[in-house]
Amino acid sequence: MTTTPIISEEIFGDTADGRTLKRFVLRNAKGTEAEFCDLGAALMGFRLGGVEQPLDVVLGCDSAEHFRTQRANFGATIGRYANRIGKGRCLVDGMEIQLDVNTPPHHLHGGRKGFSQLMWESHISLDESVPTLVFRLTSPDGDMGYPGELEVEQRIQLLDDNSLCLNYRATTTKSTPINLTNHVYFNLSGATSGHLQDHEFRIHSDRYTEADASTLPTGVIKAVEGTVFDLRDWTSIGDRLSNLDDPELNRARGYDHNYIFGDALSDGVQLLAEVSSVTSGMWLKCFSDLPGMQFYSGNFLGGTPKNDAEHYQNFGAFCMEPGYWPDSPNHDHFPDCILRPGQSWQANIVYQIGKE
Repeated sequence: MTTTPIISEEIFGDTADGRTLKRFVLRNAKGTEAEFCDLGAALMGFRLGGVEQPLDVVLGCDSAEHFRTQRANFGATIGRYANRIGKGRCLVDGMEIQLDVNTPPHHLHGGRKGFSQLMWESHISLDESVPTLVFRLTSPDGDMGYPGELEVEQRIQLLDDNSLCLNYRATTTKSTPINLTNHVYFNLSGATSGHLQDHEFRIHSDRYTEADASTLPTGVIKAVEGTVFDLRDWTSIGDRLSNLDDPELNRARGYDHNYIFGDALSDGVQLLAEVSSVTSGMWLKCFSDLPGMQFYSGNFLGGTPKNDAEHYQNFGAFCMEPGYWPDSPNHDHFPDCILRPGQSWQANIVYQIGKE
């Protein structure tokens, strides 16, 4: 059975200052639906079509009030720089810049008013019968300490193979660090099903960046072989999260580490990681052309509300956030993440979801 691809728009609620939040639903010919909000250009839901009892496998909130007050960055577009920049300081073409220090002593996810906290302009269309949602944002010169006016566009499409494609584009008036990603939380057994005990993971990387006690890269690149970070074969991580016996896992209170897939944007997307749920039979594949991927196991998710009655728990979901490596501007041997005037930057992330 097929349905007509659509993209719909409706009112979700209001912000604290009285602005209206919009909710968008993209539906493909199989009936699969992906749900977004213009606050943070956030992915709030994903339900597979063509199954008897579709599960929502993306964590979100049932009301606009809960969504705008949660601090887990549910499904948000992160920028200007996803992940950490040490002490909020770095050199850009020889000039030192000081960014907002919002998780002392470091800068995280663009600062206190990063892109996840902002209202994005929105536009919807059907491009060659493919539901397409376009978000746009202008970040002014000096925003959270970043130089240059940055123009950002994000094009989102839901294809009939149940691939959700996120295409990022940006230009700037001054040289500036850039690292855009999506902070979506997945639980393939259902958003409220709890612990990741029934999930298996496979990450196609043989290296990761070592992190210190504040989860900032030390600059050391390590091999995954022989460590708890070796997920090249299908692996259950539930016991590791319950015990946290490994010193590096214990420091981060779980997985919150950057896996390496190259030292620059690749030519086309590549398969970075795969996940499956033994309970539901649902699976996910993550593709990107970005050179790294932060794998996060929901270490501090506990207590985040879905609604007044339901709250998520620690290790109740995972994030796979393709991007540049954390703190790249402060390490010469890390990928170059500086966007300069006259350049047009593009990157892609694809999440494909199915069921056995």
